[in-house]
Amino acid sequence: MTNNRHSDGSSLLKKYLEGKCTAQEKALVEEWYLNLGENKVPADNEMIADLEELQKRLKQITANQPYAKGYIIALAAAILAFFTIGVIIYSQRNNDQQNKHELFVDDITPGSNKALLSIDGQPAIALDGKNGGIVSKDNSVGYNNGTTITETEHVKTITLSTPAAGQFEVILSDGTKAWLNALSSITYPATFTGHERQIQLTGEVYLEVAKNAQKPFVIHTAQQRIEVLGTSFNVNTYNDNGYTYTTLVNGSLRVTDTKTRHQVLLSPGQQAIVNGKDAIEVSTNGIEDSYTWKDGLYVLHEETLSQYALKIERWYDVEVDMGPYGNRRFSAIIPRDAKLSEVLQAIELKSNVKFTREGRRIVAMR
Repeated sequence: MTNNRHSDGSSLLKKYLEGKCTAQEKALVEEWYLNLGENKVPADNEMIADLEELQKRLKQITANQPYAKGYIIALAAAILAFFTIGVIIYSQRNNDQQNKHELFVDDITPGSNKALLSIDGQPAIALDGKNGGIVSKDNSVGYNNGTTITETEHVKTITLSTPAAGQFEVILSDGTKAWLNALSSITYPATFTGHERQIQLTGEVYLEVAKNAQKPFVIHTAQQRIEVLGTSFNVNTYNDNGYTYTTLVNGSLRVTDTKTRHQVLLSPGQQAIVNGKDAIEVSTNGIEDSYTWKDGLYVLHEETLSQYALKIERWYDVEVDMGPYGNRRFSAIIPRDAKLSEVLQAIELKSNVKFTREGRRIVAMR
């Protein structure tokens, strides 16, 4: 790390100790600290003193974080990269000197709160991005600030969808919460009737399902039927590589492949991988990577550049061509509020792949 980055790292650490960090900066310092080896402590007495103070404050992090031990081991290589990347982002945002690199010219901002709402198949209306979510009640749909969007006395079906570079939240009439990633949708009834609470979704959605043992919650996707009693989990149906992923955080899930009819019952910390051909695979490797997007972070552990490129395309509404470098693997933790230039520089830093940009098309090059 250069002296410049060291200085910025010290400043970021002091911001943390003073309680002035943003949520992303706070996560940056905590995750970096958790994986800091003794041989990587900076040779700076003042910063070492700050680290000792940080140690006192962070003793309980692993105890309070689900699956923290396995998570930290799996991401050990990624975290130190995250600190370096985070310091680059931090210094760029707090440096008055303009970077003339072509990636910074007319820089592309990340996604934001935006979505479309359709009632009973009627033409969709654009929602106000200043309000990051909506609430569906028995007789109305409104923003989470209490403003009514529409009355639903005779409404049967509601669809919330996000475009590229969009995200949004919704609270269903039963209290279930759903977070939609870019290019995703959720279709649900204004009021749940019958013996089951049934919804449909596409793309990627994180859900916290309200408990109701007498009325199971059922999710339908193109390849899966997911039965829930009350739990938190992430469903990824982008089908980037021919698979869909259902990741359980807590509670229990029964996942059924709608083509093969194969079923699995998931326990917390497990992920069901469905391809519509083979038996459902159950994995426990790096599952936390699957849902950190909800909290504003992309966690990448030995992910190929071609796979990460798809995430970049959805979140920044761009086209990315990794060319012959698509199979190179990349580990880092990157805030979702980083500008595109910062993300590409992070990749350049860790993989030695350079990029050129023409409008909204990004091409990897030597």
